Amino acid sequence: MGLTHGIRSLAVIATLLSVGLILAPGTQGKEEARVDILFDLGDGSYYWSHITITDRLAENATWSATLQAANEHGLPISYQWFSGLGTAVFDIGDRRAPAGFAGLYLWNRSSSTWELSKVGVSSLVLSDLDAIAWSNAAFDSASFESRTPVPTPAFPHPALGFRGDGISGGVPNLQSVGTGTSGSRAPDRGTVLWNRDLETREIVSTPAVAYGMLYVETFKGLYALDAGTGVVRWHNALVTGFSSPAVFNGSLLVGASDGRVYRLSTLNGTELWNTSLISQPRFSGITSSPRVAFDWAYIGTFNESGGPGEVVSLWVSDGRIAWRHATGSVHLSSPAVLQGGVYVGVMGTYNTTTNVTFDPPYGVLALSASNGTERWFFATGGPVASSPIATSSVVYAASRDGNLYAIDASNGTERWRVAVGAGVSSPALYGDAIFVGGGDLLGSGRVSAVDRRTGEILWTYVPNGPVQASVSYADGKIFFSTNTDHGKVYALNASRGTLVWSYEPSPAQYILGSPSIANGTVFAPSDNGHVYAFRDAGGPVPSPNSPLVFVVVGIGTVAVAAVVMVVARRRRRGRGPL
Repeated sequence: MGLTHGIRSLAVIATLLSVGLILAPGTQGKEEARVDILFDLGDGSYYWSHITITDRLAENATWSATLQAANEHGLPISYQWFSGLGTAVFDIGDRRAPAGFAGLYLWNRSSSTWELSKVGVSSLVLSDLDAIAWSNAAFDSASFESRTPVPTPAFPHPALGFRGDGISGGVPNLQSVGTGTSGSRAPDRGTVLWNRDLETREIVSTPAVAYGMLYVETFKGLYALDAGTGVVRWHNALVTGFSSPAVFNGSLLVGASDGRVYRLSTLNGTELWNTSLISQPRFSGITSSPRVAFDWAYIGTFNESGGPGEVVSLWVSDGRIAWRHATGSVHLSSPAVLQGGVYVGVMGTYNTTTNVTFDPPYGVLALSASNGTERWFFATGGPVASSPIATSSVVYAASRDGNLYAIDASNGTERWRVAVGAGVSSPALYGDAIFVGGGDLLGSGRVSAVDRRTGEILWTYVPNGPVQASVSYADGKIFFSTNTDHGKVYALNASRGTLVWSYEPSPAQYILGSPSIANGTVFAPSDNGHVYAFRDAGGPVPSPNSPLVFVVVGIGTVAVAAVVMVVARRRRRGRGPL
C-alpha cells in the first residue's frame, strides 16, 4: 500500500474517530483544573506556562488554555479549524517548522513520559495537575517519525545546549534564539551542592543539563554526571574537545577534536552516528557547538591549516550532510537559527605564522537554513568568536574589536555599535537589555548591560579579571566566570549590575567554560578540572528521570497525525488572535 493510499485510509479512520470524540460529556457544574503547558519550538527554545482552567469540561477548554499560554509569551500560533475534526496547529512561534504541523503530547504521570495525544486538542479534556506539550519538532519532516520534547514536568528547565533559550525574553512578540536565558530559578547564594573532579585540564565546554544529568565534553572524553550528586554515570573517552553538547530527543550532538560530529545516546553514551567534517584535524578539531533546529544540526568548522572553514548542516536522523558553506573559520561560535535563517560568527582565516591571530574575512554571516546560500555578510573590525543572538528584526554579536553590534536581520546593515571591551564572550538577552562580557587574557575585564534598542550602556561591573566565558540570564540574575589565575564564578543583579555572590574554585585556576542554569542549579566548569553545582540550601535537589523517553502512539494518534499530514499540504494559514 503506497504512502498516499495509507494516509487516505488513516484519514478515514481519523474522521470517524474524531467525530465520536468530539461528543464531549455534559457537565453538572464547573470543574477547575490547574495545568502546565509546554511550548517546544523545535529549535532549542522552549517556554512553560501554568494555567488555571476555570471549567475543564467546557467546549474547547484545552484549546483556550493553549491560546492563553501562548499569549503569555507573545507566541503566534498558526492554526485552522476543520469541521468535524477540530483544530489543527501548523506552527508555534513563527518558527516555520518543515513538517508543517505541531504535535500535541500529554504527560503520563505513572510512567513519567510524554505521550502523543490520542485525540485532537478540541476533544482533549484535562484533569487537575495535568501537563501537555506542543512541539514544532514532533515529527521528522521526511519520515514523520515521532520525537519527544526534552523538558518534562519532572525536569522542567533543562539546559539544552550552548546559548539556549528557556524563557521568552521578557518582550511580548519578540521572537529570538541564542539568548542565553533560562526560565529556571537560580541560587541567591554561592552554596556548593557538589564538586566533581574529572581529573582533566581545561574544561572549555559549557555543560548541557537534561533528564537529571549533566553532560560535558573534556580533553579526556565526554562525561555524564548525576545532576543531583555529581556522580559519574558514564564516560565516552573517544569524544574529546572544546565543543558544548546539544540535547535533542534522547541524544547528544557534539563536535570533537578528531574533526567529527557525534550523536550519542544520553542514556549510556553509545554512538548513534558520526560524520567527519575535517579530514586532517590538528589540535582543536571542531570547536563550534551545534545548534539543533527541527531535522538538522548546524555547526561551524575551524581550519587550523590556514584555509577556509565551513558552516555545515547535518541531518539529525542519520548524520548525512544536508549542505556546507565555505567561509572563514568558525572557531567557538554556535549558530543561531530563526525563521529560515542561520546566523554565525566568523573568526576569519587562521594565521599559521603567528599561530594565535586571524586575518579577514571576519564578521557575522547569514545563510539560508534550507540550502546554505548566503543572505549577507557583515564585516567587523575583528574576529567574531562569540555566538550571535538572533531576533526577528535584529542580530546582536560581540567582536574581538571590542564592539557589540546590532545588525539588521533582513539586509545585514548596521543599526548601532557600542564599545564594551568585547572579546570572545557571547552575550545574553533579556527584556530590553543585552548583557555582554569583555576583556583580553591577562588583562582587565568587565560586564556591561546595553539597551538593545539604542546601544546605550545601562551599567558596567568590573570583576577580578577578563570575562571570556559567556553570560547567561536566569531569575533576575546574570551568571559568568572570569578567565584569570584566580578565576571566579559570579552572579549579578541583572537590573542594577550589583554583586549577588561570587565563588572562587579551589585549586585556583583560569575559567573559560561558561555556567549553565537548570532546575534551580548553576553548573560551572573550571580549568582546574572540576565541575561545580551551586544551589540554595533547602531547595529540591535535581534527580534523574529516565533519559530514554518512549512515545506511546495508538491508532488514534496515527490517524489524527495522518489527517494533519493531508491538510497541512493544502492548508490556508490562519493566524490566531494573539
